[in-house]
Amino acid sequence: QPAWAVQLALAAEPGAAGLTLLPYFEGERTPNLPDATAALTGMTLASTTRENLARAAVEGMLSGLGAGLDALRALDVPLRRAVLIGGGAQSEAVREIAPAVFGMPVEVPSPGEYVALGAARQAASVLD
Repeated sequence: QPAWAVQLALAAEPGAAGLTLLPYFEGERTPNLPDATAALTGMTLASTTRENLARAAVEGMLSGLGAGLDALRALDVPLRRAVLIGGGAQSEAVREIAPAVFGMPVEVPSPGEYVALGAARQAASVLD
């Protein structure tokens, strides 16, 4: 994210004054919703500010990840922390907002091949 977008997102209050973005601009892979569309709701003259739009974009993206965490919680998987990797993790706004959305501490490791490492760990687990 450009620095101005980060500043805008962090300037808005949590919840973006009720502005909510469902960021399915090109469908969604997980869950498999290829025909899903994006939606921006909660728009009023007061809520539709640049700051709230930026905050809603970050919170919307993180809420999709949070839904995955909620699915794990529903299966009684113990969760102590979330680890953010990839391009989004490089955004200061994402790093600062994520703990509130996830309801847990968030870590951002140094860049690495974490997807490949995760796949290798999953493959190795079936060999044991």
